[in-house]
Amino acid sequence: MTRHALISLLSAGTLALTAPAFAQDAPPAEISRAVEAAETAGVLETILAGGEVTVFVPTNEALASAPQEVLGEVLGDPERLAAVIQGYAVEGTVMAADAEQAILAGEGVFEVESLGGTMLALTMDGDVISVAGAGETVALVVTPDIQFGNVTIHTIGSAILPGTPEDM
Repeated sequence: MTRHALISLLSAGTLALTAPAFAQDAPPAEISRAVEAAETAGVLETILAGGEVTVFVPTNEALASAPQEVLGEVLGDPERLAAVIQGYAVEGTVMAADAEQAILAGEGVFEVESLGGTMLALTMDGDVISVAGAGETVALVVTPDIQFGNVTIHTIGSAILPGTPEDM
């Protein structure tokens, strides 16, 4: 299912928008490293100043267990870092319940285009949503539906980085 199909489902009233699990005045502490990276790349202000967006954000623990050489290369290149961050973000608000309905409607997978132009594939194993980027890396959603201003955050337990063997 494409992002356009999700918008069609939303417009037709097939998917009910779900309220966020909780709203916050600041991003959660467990994603502070990713927030710092977004500031470094110059995309945090752009994301916060724009329209509604949903972001799959790796936790600090996920970033600590990512291949450090690749992570260091990405963090050291603001343009590449901005592209990676945009690859985690999608236009609009996609709550976990909405994603679950779209996954079920899409026969087990919901594909959506990221702000970076890459495709993200959302799937489920039981009641756990997972997200995959261009390669084989699959990240499980750890904490869904965190609302921070215009941003819906789903924290994920793995970093999806380009240049790792799984994502080449």
